[in-house]
Amino acid sequence: MKLKKQRVIIGIVSILILMVSLVITLCDAFVPWDIWLHPILTFLFCIFIGFGVLCMAMGFAKKSVWFFFISALLIGLALIYAIAMTVGDKWWIGFIIVPVVWAIFGILSVIYNGNRTEDIALNKSPDKEAAEAAEPEKELPKIKSFKDNSGNGSNG
Repeated sequence: MKLKKQRVIIGIVSILILMVSLVITLCDAFVPWDIWLHPILTFLFCIFIGFGVLCMAMGFAKKSVWFFFISALLIGLALIYAIAMTVGDKWWIGFIIVPVVWAIFGILSVIYNGNRTEDIALNKSPDKEAAEAAEPEKELPKIKSFKDNSGNGSNG
């Protein structure tokens, strides 16, 4: 039931991101703001920022490295466009700043999620360890030895 609720919430947030992006794009197309280059690029910028933040939140919630990776890509692409539009002649600065942002996302992902390579190599799982800690210890059945059946250890 919890997974179904999460999917519904993610779906609603995704629809809201699309609606807000569309409204901002229409405003950019019909109101002479002259902030961005083209309304389609404004739409893509809003989509990248919205879904980048959503993926970052899902990365924190689900402790998934992949969501942090997707978030870094989307926000990095939006940042390149934003820097190119605001700086003007020095658009190449975005290609210097964005790898730094991607490195920060990578470090954040490793710090938050931990390096699971050792756990995988040792066949450990945090979920499995938590389940084992929650279970009470079961008493093992006693195994009778062959020596106990005969007094001197021989069969006959």
